[in-house]
Amino acid sequence: MRDVVRWWRRLTDRTQDVLLAALAAAVSLCLPLLDATADIGSLGPTWVLLVLGACAPLAFRRRVPLTAAAASAGVVSLGVVLDQPQTGVVVALATIGSAAYRREGRRLVLAVGAIIWLLFNIVLAYEPLQPLDLLAVAGTAVAPVALGYALRLQKSRAEQLARLREAQVRQAWAEERAQLARDVHDVVGHHLSAIRMQAVGSRKALAGADAEADRALTTIAELSGEALQEIRQLLDDNEEPPDLNALVARLPGPRINLHGTLPADLPRDVRHCAYRIVQEALTNVTRHSGAEEADVRVEDGEDDLVITVDDDGGGGPPNTDGRGLRGMRERVESLGGSFAAGPRDPHGWRVRARIPTRGGAA
Repeated sequence: MRDVVRWWRRLTDRTQDVLLAALAAAVSLCLPLLDATADIGSLGPTWVLLVLGACAPLAFRRRVPLTAAAASAGVVSLGVVLDQPQTGVVVALATIGSAAYRREGRRLVLAVGAIIWLLFNIVLAYEPLQPLDLLAVAGTAVAPVALGYALRLQKSRAEQLARLREAQVRQAWAEERAQLARDVHDVVGHHLSAIRMQAVGSRKALAGADAEADRALTTIAELSGEALQEIRQLLDDNEEPPDLNALVARLPGPRINLHGTLPADLPRDVRHCAYRIVQEALTNVTRHSGAEEADVRVEDGEDDLVITVDDDGGGGPPNTDGRGLRGMRERVESLGGSFAAGPRDPHGWRVRARIPTRGGAA
């Protein structure tokens, strides 16, 4: 049974509806054969066509629910006018119930219409009606509408609970990340401040005695100060990340060619992700590749942003499954994008990230 359910769920909605219509038609055509009192001889081609016509609208119950209900009910009434045996009243009621499930604002109209339709069929069939029969007819007509409404209400409540649970999970995750950011700021920020103080103190102690060492210490002081500022920015999502030009300008090592920039109207999370990708990729270039030149390309497409960082070094990080690459991959995939990193011909290393630009936080 579970295999059947899994198979059914794998089908498309349209396929499910077509199979449901075919099953209803098969059952409706076979039911008279199981009734010993049924007059099989009166079930001619006209009756078969009417049964098929009453069941066929089930194949369209999702796309045009009201039209499907009206069509099925109309075929049943046509069968009564033509004095044919019962031609799918149950199927028509099921189609009406499906329409009530699909169309939230039309349930009262469906209920009234179903009552009128059922009474009309009974009058056409010259069936005698007692006062209590009117209640039975009304109950029969309203029952599928009420069932459809109840099923829709149950589904809506289930969806609301699912959204609530998802919101709670997201809130807990956001609080955890905020706490982690504060911890990183407290721990790493302290050490960066100490590094910066040591670099500034060493510069003063050298007092221009060694120009090369003075430049190196100046770079250390600037980088540590900017890193501390970026860590502080992690605690405030409204802060813009540093500009790519500034990032390229301050990195020592190989010559870096920047082609393109981050569009100003990018969603915030996409903008931050793209900057971190470039930052981490260039950090790997300066640390591990031995490259003399690197190219950074930013391509803003209609639906996504493509970041490509190429270098002409001997290869990428020693451990391609390390935290840097893993972190970049997780950042990109968390936004629904794709990430790839690896050697490129004839030599060097390439990092490429494709980030969807729709649906991000503004």
